[in-house]
Amino acid sequence: MKISIITVTFNSEKTVRTTLQSVASQTWHDVEHIIVDGASSDSTLSIVDDFNHISMIVSETDKGIYDAMNKGIKKATGDIIGFLNSDDWFDNKNILKEIAEEFVKKDLDAVYGDLVFVKDENDIKPKRKWISNKYKENLFSTGWVPPHPTFYAKLDVYERYGLFNSNLKFAADFDIMCRFIAKEQIRIKYLPGTKVRMRLGGATTKSIKNIILGNIEIYNSLRNNGVKISPLFFFKKVYTKLKQFK
Repeated sequence: MKISIITVTFNSEKTVRTTLQSVASQTWHDVEHIIVDGASSDSTLSIVDDFNHISMIVSETDKGIYDAMNKGIKKATGDIIGFLNSDDWFDNKNILKEIAEEFVKKDLDAVYGDLVFVKDENDIKPKRKWISNKYKENLFSTGWVPPHPTFYAKLDVYERYGLFNSNLKFAADFDIMCRFIAKEQIRIKYLPGTKVRMRLGGATTKSIKNIILGNIEIYNSLRNNGVKISPLFFFKKVYTKLKQFK
């Protein structure tokens, strides 16, 4: 059961080493780690060259993170596809083992888990916890979505139902999971427990404007995927985010 991990980088010299070490230390060894770099001008690629587990490096300009992710999927040869961003890392060394064994045991198309936000690698106490839950019909109508860095799907799911909509700037990850889970009703399973640690920040939450634009993309994604939208959609989105800071 080969897992393809796709890491998108662009001038990521300050954080990417932790990401690469995290993959290299996994106890599940049938891993294909693909780096899709946006033609970095710093030392990102030099740091990547320090790691001999890397299977492939693509470095060229792209049209954004989702375009880069699509490039990685097209290069992947694993049975399962997952994404680990260049400022994220696995919670422990057995995460990929847990994921792979679940696919082996059960007839599944995808799995997902929980994620925590931290300041940096030395931050012991998470600042925010994204605890997901078992999927139920119509959950997406409230703006619910699994944490994308914990979402692992079979390669043939992408081949059957398509790649990221690279025209979206903030919510193509929401859109693709909504398409797979709510529209196409793939077979999924929630694996409780923290799978990934993510640094605080990100393009979607850098400004009020980006938050608004991201929610508009989510709203349009629900409509395009034929998902009924709850009248309390925006309220529930805000309430769900606030709960993560408890």
